[in-house]
Amino acid sequence: MDLMNTELLAFTKDLPLNAESVFKQDSKLAAAIDKLCTNQKKLMGAVEILSLPERKLDFGEVQELLKGSKVEKGAHKSLHVHLKETNDERRLLIKKVEQILDDINKRAESGDTPKLVIRNQKLWSNCVYDLDRVTLKAFNDAKKTTLCYASGNDKTRFNIIVFVLTKVHELLSKNLTVTRRELFYQNVMRLRNQSNLDLAVRDVCCLLETPPWTLGIVATAKGLIAGPLTLHLRDGNVVDCMAPGGVLIPQDIVGIKEFQSTAKYILVVEKDAIFQKLLDEGALLRLGPVIIITGKGYPDVCTRQLLNRLCSELRLRALALVDADPHGYEIFLTYKYGSLSQSHLSSSLACSSLVMLGARHSDVMTLAPIEARLPLTELDKRKIVNLLKRPYLNNSQIGACIKEELTVMLSSGTKAEIEALAPTAAALCDAYLPAKIIQGIYLG
Repeated sequence: MDLMNTELLAFTKDLPLNAESVFKQDSKLAAAIDKLCTNQKKLMGAVEILSLPERKLDFGEVQELLKGSKVEKGAHKSLHVHLKETNDERRLLIKKVEQILDDINKRAESGDTPKLVIRNQKLWSNCVYDLDRVTLKAFNDAKKTTLCYASGNDKTRFNIIVFVLTKVHELLSKNLTVTRRELFYQNVMRLRNQSNLDLAVRDVCCLLETPPWTLGIVATAKGLIAGPLTLHLRDGNVVDCMAPGGVLIPQDIVGIKEFQSTAKYILVVEKDAIFQKLLDEGALLRLGPVIIITGKGYPDVCTRQLLNRLCSELRLRALALVDADPHGYEIFLTYKYGSLSQSHLSSSLACSSLVMLGARHSDVMTLAPIEARLPLTELDKRKIVNLLKRPYLNNSQIGACIKEELTVMLSSGTKAEIEALAPTAAALCDAYLPAKIIQGIYLG
């Protein structure tokens, strides 16, 4: 560890801050970035030409394409197959919703207490970890929670689930979409607050065993993305992510039909402030070709979903840059393994190939001035203890390394923000990050 820290310190000293107007990337950094790209292709078994999987089209797309006079016979047949599959899936979900609502009505009419049985998503024991992510157990294997309409404690939650089910039926029947926030304002008196609605949407997704976006419910995105990436949306719009300051991540990630990119890797940044500093300092050129993405703290569903698709479909390596504190590590673990509350969506949200570039605890003890290091609070210590208890960290060598890192942080009683390791944007962009990439020792 001491040798690694000494080498890192030497790297940061040997890489001068580049203030030249004509920029030439350091040859060691360029080679390290090329190695990132090459290694990822080997891991994924990818060929040089990247091809995206064929994606299903929705009814609107099919209608537009069928209007064209130059559609070939084979394409015509393919479009009809896509339309049939999409409609079949929608009809199946509508039938499931109707069965649940019919069962509730029949119970009420017969004098029985209406009930809903759902999988408990507050228990780590209700998850499995054999796919390098947090995955909710199948219904028959999981511990359940029974919500009774007659119970005072359950009645509000029960009613909100029924409200969401009726709205889902309407959305599916009319092939519409709505944001969670828009749905909340449709019945503020009943829902009371946004968290009640979010819980009900999660419960409905568990009941129907499908993600919310297939039900027509999309999240409001808060994350940002920047870099040599073009997003082709199903409504025909094209988003160029090289726009100054980055662009807001679309709320309909499934609706992205195609990615076009010359990037060689992805940098996932915890904080918006660091994201903006990197862009202002020209990181897309100095550290590029790279896609930089941030969830502005704890990541939202759209940011995690987009990262998942970028890594799997473009076959790019993703590196995380977070604070060297319990919250930073929790954010890294959420991106990598998924969260307990969204365990039913882990296949679409978790990015198991993500690794931590920094800030490592060893970086803090090597690079951060003593006055910039902060003591762990009692809340920090409790968070570390809870992170160490997460079962998925017991299942692999990677998990053992992460636990060791957290244990060392706890025993030292010290944390630090990214800014403590590189007090200026220039130092971050021209010294710390290049040194970490060249060193190539990642956590995860």
